[in-house]
Amino acid sequence: MKRSRSVALLSIVAGVLLFGSCGGGNKPQFNATPTVTTLFPSVITAGSDGFVMSVNGTGFISGSTGTTVVNWNGSPRSTTFDATTGELAVEILAADVANPTSVIVTATNPAPGGGTSATGPTFTIEPVHPGLNLISLDPSSAAAGGDAFTLTVNAVNDGIHPPTSFVAGDIINWNGTELITTVTPPNQATAQITKDMIHTAGAASVNVSTADPTVATVSTTFTISGPAKATPAVSSLAPSSVTHGSGDFEMRITGSGFAPNASVEFRGHAVATSFISPSQLVVLIPAAEVQFIGEADVTVTNPAPGGGTSLRAAFKIE
Repeated sequence: MKRSRSVALLSIVAGVLLFGSCGGGNKPQFNATPTVTTLFPSVITAGSDGFVMSVNGTGFISGSTGTTVVNWNGSPRSTTFDATTGELAVEILAADVANPTSVIVTATNPAPGGGTSATGPTFTIEPVHPGLNLISLDPSSAAAGGDAFTLTVNAVNDGIHPPTSFVAGDIINWNGTELITTVTPPNQATAQITKDMIHTAGAASVNVSTADPTVATVSTTFTISGPAKATPAVSSLAPSSVTHGSGDFEMRITGSGFAPNASVEFRGHAVATSFISPSQLVVLIPAAEVQFIGEADVTVTNPAPGGGTSLRAAFKIE
């Protein structure tokens, strides 16, 4: 019955807007329902480190009417829109890829309009293959904007699984991109890393695969370091309160010193975060977090180097 009343109310509002438009009134801006077409990468080996997944599609937004959030089997993940490429960059956690399975990836835009994309491509988490288990990197980090260098990937025997053994034809993958690789059997492979590949601070996901990328070692993280980050500060929340029992909603955080990989906690729980600018973040607050009257602490954390956690900002649940 509640849903029927909501539909009826929306119909009345739509009719009023349509009538008003005949007189030349301004039409409201509605968000599109997004679509997801491709994922990159779309496959990884179980037990890999966390990584950033690129999502291509249509209808992605990042502005005054809200931001697009990508869902991992229905659970929202921190998502940032890249205005240059038109892609979404999504933070996938190590816990998300701990076990072999298939994952449904969708995208959601908030109201007005908006909605969740239809089921699109799936992400595959492959089981560990015997002989391709563990690797180490040399070097394992570089400074952003540094010179090109040779990356050496070493096979490691963890004493539990069969030793990893590289063979001619195996490929080093850097963020899912295959590199020209030289293999020195049985336990070493090398590839050239160009300046463009370490231009921006962040991280790269590295593994070694056969010619079939579904047969690969676990992925490990190569760190691209930048200058020390500031400790963030929060100046305002919008909204700054909500009625208890409300549904999911997006909250805009204004402040200073926000890093592109800043994270937000609401009542001590990590929430999906979208980076807009060094002074603005948008987070998705699940309905489960606002079921009871009270006050919630909101904090923003910038990771090392430098970084730190902001002083708390208070959010009221009325």
